[in-house]
Formats: sequence, structure tokens, C-alpha cells
Amino acid sequence: MVKNAPKREERSGAGRKPLSRSLRMYQHIAVAFVVITFLLLLCVLYLSVSRATIHIVADPKVIDVEAEIEVVTEPLEDEQVAGVVVETTLEQQRVFTLPSEGATPVEDKASGYVTLINESAKDQPLVATTRLISQDGVLFRLQNYVVVPAQGQIEALVRADVVGQGGEIGASKFIVPGLNATQQTQIYGVSVAAMTGGVQYVRVLTQADIDGAIASLSEEMLAKAKQALSTGVERTALDGEAYSVTTVSQTADAVVGAEVGSFSLTLTQKITAVYYPKVGVQNYAERLLAKQVPDGFRVSLINYPTMRTEVEGLDASNGEATLSVYLDGLSVISDDAQTLHKDRFVGRAPHEVLTLLRASEAIRDVSVSFTPFWLKRVPTLQDHIKIIIEEPKE
Repeated sequence: MVKNAPKREERSGAGRKPLSRSLRMYQHIAVAFVVITFLLLLCVLYLSVSRATIHIVADPKVIDVEAEIEVVTEPLEDEQVAGVVVETTLEQQRVFTLPSEGATPVEDKASGYVTLINESAKDQPLVATTRLISQDGVLFRLQNYVVVPAQGQIEALVRADVVGQGGEIGASKFIVPGLNATQQTQIYGVSVAAMTGGVQYVRVLTQADIDGAIASLSEEMLAKAKQALSTGVERTALDGEAYSVTTVSQTADAVVGAEVGSFSLTLTQKITAVYYPKVGVQNYAERLLAKQVPDGFRVSLINYPTMRTEVEGLDASNGEATLSVYLDGLSVISDDAQTLHKDRFVGRAPHEVLTLLRASEAIRDVSVSFTPFWLKRVPTLQDHIKIIIEEPKE
């Protein structure tokens, strides 16, 4: 019979040795290192992703400049440009019919303008009251002495020989019955507008009536002068223009207070044209405008279409003139403005930033946003602060 072998005594924790005190200390150090490293990583991550964006809506300020620039044949100074100065003197006569409102209708002689044409080789003088007969047989008479140039033409005022609406004819061709048959084929008249005034609406003539007639006739004369003066001028290079109009004389055949239905106005004017390179004047004004921008601002808009030039002085005999130039625009706060220095905002709460910026007259509105959104203060690193300046849409 085999005897049972003695059982081994099993003890809890058999084969394990307790950690020494030094090992436990190293273990704690390692855990602490891991925790510190993790916290440092969190700090680095926080610093790397934290951002503050300050969004500003600027309040534009008007800037303008008015300066003088000389137009000369050979510019030598910065405030000079090359240009051309030409002038002419015009005389023109027009009959103006008064409005019928509040006036009394009275029959009168219709009148208007006829272009007298001379196709012969000699000048043809025609005295006042010279007869002209329309193609419908209506008789008119010249109101002033004229000389119709050879191979040329001239405009003249005519008046119907009888009163009433019978003289209110449309465009027509006229013969001069006082000339011989051969001359009548070479010297004749043509009208393009209707004759008017067969019935006059009589009322008291006022100074406003005369002033309005002067303005209307002056505008008509300026349009004619513009076309004549620009002949021979290189307008591709000299694309800018300014005009000076001086009234030499003005006469009307009726005085203020007279009861009339129409009146004749004769106007003599000296018209001077100054042609210049628009871009040259524009660049000069733009440089001066930039000097009007305050510190901490920048030019936002220049109103080139509204730039104005006026003739300030003239020396037509030497081909020189002085122009007054006006240019305006808008300026807005710039990135380098003292108000927007980032060191003013670091570490501040949003409401503090808003208070600082809303105090500036250059800022219309401002807002602050953060990344990540839970941040409560502006980051301490200036390169983590972004400032966006927006100009208003209006």
C-alpha cells in the first residue's frame, strides 16, 4: 500500500516579493511625469488653437482738395501740364417768345431764321427789308443788313410782311425776288424751323425773362464754339476740357416792363477753351488728396467722375491758363492706426475691447469672436489676434 505524499502548503501571494520603497517612488515619479507632460500638451494645444477675431466696420471720413494747376505749352514744374489754349468771339441773335400763361393773345408778324446761301463767286450784300418769298408764296423781309459771303452762307432774321397766323409756315426754301433771274438760282434762303409769332401772347416783360433768354442763347453759343475751337486739337491726348465765357455785349429790342409777346436778343461773347490731358491733372490732384489723409487712415475711395476743373486765369496770347481743380474721396481707419495696436487688447474681456474701440469716431461698429468659442479673454499672444476692417456697403 502506497502512502500518500504530503500536500504542499499553498500560501496566498506565493512567488511574489513586495516592491521596495525605491521602486514605488520611481513609479510615482513616472506617473507624475506623464501627468505633467499631458498638461503641458494641453497648454501647448490651447496656445496654438486659441484665436480672437476683432471685426471692425469703419466709419468713412470725407477728404477733399482744391488746387491750381497751370496749362502751358512746355511743362517744367510738377504743378504744370502740357495743353492748348484757344479762343473765339461769337455774335448771335435769337427771337424769344414769351409763355402764353396769363398773357393776352394779340396778332403780330411771325418771324424766324433763314440761312442765306451764296453759290456765286461774289459777296452779296442785302439791305434790311429785303424781300424773301417762301415756296408757298408767303412774303418775309430781312430785319438787318447782311453780307452773304461768296461760296458761303449766313443766318439772318426775317419777319412776315403781314400779321396773323398766315406767316406761321414750316421749313421752306426762299427766293430773293429783288435779284435777277440768274442770281436767284445762286443766292437763296433755306429755313429748317417753323416761323412763329403770328399770334403773340402779350404780357409784361420781366428781368427773369431776359436772364433766361441770355442763359439759353449762351448755352447755344457755347455748343457751337466747342465744335469750332476743337478743330485741329489732338483730343486723344488732350481729352480734358474747360471753358471760360465772357459776355462782351448784350442787347434786347424790348425793356423790362414793356408789354410784348416776344423780344429779340443779340449776344456777343468771347469763349476760351483750355484743352489738357485729363490723367495728368487727375494724378496731380490725387497726389495732393493723399496728403489730406490723417495719420492712422488710408484712402478708401477717390471720386474721379466728380472731379471738377474751372478756368481760373487766362493768357491766351501765350497759350497758357490756370485751372482750379477739385477732387474728393473717402478715407477709413488703417491697420497701423494707434487705435488698433494689438497690445491694447491682449488679455482683455470682449466687453473691454468693445468699449475701447467704440470710443473711436473712425469706427462705426465692432464685434469680437473667439476660437475655441468658450474662451473668455483675448489671447496674450499678439499674433493670435486678427483684426478685420470692413468698409460699409453704403
